[in-house]
Amino acid sequence: QMGMSAFAVEKDWWVSRTLDIIFQMPIAANLVFKGGTSLSKAWKLINRFSEDIDLAIDKEFFNGYKGDISKTKITRLRKEAGAYTTGVFFEELQEKFRENGFTNLEFKVIEAKDSDQDPRVLEIYYPNLIVPGSEYVLPRVQIEVSCRSLREPFTFQKFGALVDEVYAERDFAAPVFEVPTVNPERTFLEKLFLLHEEFHRPVEKMRVDRLSRHLYDVHQLAQAGIAESAFGDKELYETIVFHRYKFSRVGEVDYNHHNPKTLNPIPPAEVIGEWESDYAKMKEDMIYDGNKPSFEDLINNLEVLRAELQVVAWDFDCKFPNPSQ
Repeated sequence: QMGMSAFAVEKDWWVSRTLDIIFQMPIAANLVFKGGTSLSKAWKLINRFSEDIDLAIDKEFFNGYKGDISKTKITRLRKEAGAYTTGVFFEELQEKFRENGFTNLEFKVIEAKDSDQDPRVLEIYYPNLIVPGSEYVLPRVQIEVSCRSLREPFTFQKFGALVDEVYAERDFAAPVFEVPTVNPERTFLEKLFLLHEEFHRPVEKMRVDRLSRHLYDVHQLAQAGIAESAFGDKELYETIVFHRYKFSRVGEVDYNHHNPKTLNPIPPAEVIGEWESDYAKMKEDMIYDGNKPSFEDLINNLEVLRAELQVVAWDFDCKFPNPSQ
């Protein structure tokens, strides 16, 4: 009915069960669901299959990190949150799965390159009944837990696995569950800023693999009217820019250029061909809408958004040091 492969439907069921179980854990009140999967699962704003569960954990859950914190404290927070995620959280996650009757899963902590790496990544391998049709979608659920993300604004959203929503009246259907989910305006702006930052690195440092999904997500959110409300919210816009500078700064990027009048999320000529190739692969394997936008559609959308940004009715008041100084 939805144009998804049987394997993707099966994986969506496991993603949904995992989300439901995570928000039964003791830490649940300090977590919010964010990222691309939240846009498809909770908000129904994109038709892209998303395999990752992105979670933000409130920094105030850890003692001593309330309000504005120093660079030294941010590093300490990242280490503490990483140790918690791969220790207590990881053990409680497995216990909750067992309590829910799942005993044949494999749980894995992805080794960090640095002790203060954030987010930390956990993986759950499930016994798939259907053979995957592509290396783009694997029989695992990946969970990313970050202590650097904003928690607000968020809304409690009710949803379930696609098979449970489509066949809600059948005996096998699990009930929907409720999850605190980041508002789409914030996710939209964060994706625009991520693209801008990526394309303002030195060319040799620009990444490509699996990142074209952000172009698609921005396109779909703009089509749903999210751009208008996001661009009209000066406080949200500036809060996100300042938070990104403080907690996830890209060293070579001048954050003064996050000003709406200079923000540029369009891939430069040096990498646009690679991004188009990445999108072709992602579109084939991950987008289940029959009306899939072309790469040209995505770039045209960014051009329109850039023009809209240049005429927003407010002034950008954030000021940042020049990275070259």
